[in-house]
Amino acid sequence: MEEKATLIGSLVDKAEDYAKTSIDLLKLKALDKSTTAISSVASIVAILITSLCVVSMVNIGLALWICKLMDSSYSGFFIVALFYAILSVILYVFRDQIIKTPISNSIITYVRKEKQI
Repeated sequence: MEEKATLIGSLVDKAEDYAKTSIDLLKLKALDKSTTAISSVASIVAILITSLCVVSMVNIGLALWICKLMDSSYSGFFIVALFYAILSVILYVFRDQIIKTPISNSIITYVRKEKQI
């Protein structure tokens, strides 16, 4: 009888160890996923900020160049603003085809790829 009690006690101890190890593994997997997501977002934000600076400088230069060509101190800025207004309308009209569908597809592809690992 005593042998069964020690066997059951050993089995319970192993089950507890397994549960603790499983919980630790889940925590490590969650940490891995969150650090990957945070580092990805941080790199995307850095790239976007740098790109925004470049695009801003190019737009200012283009506007000043158009102002010089048209011999007007403001028309270049209005022309560049009109270009972006037209671009915004086009993006709004075709937002599903240009933005929503490609982003949804890339997220689905990424999740499927992660599940296979």
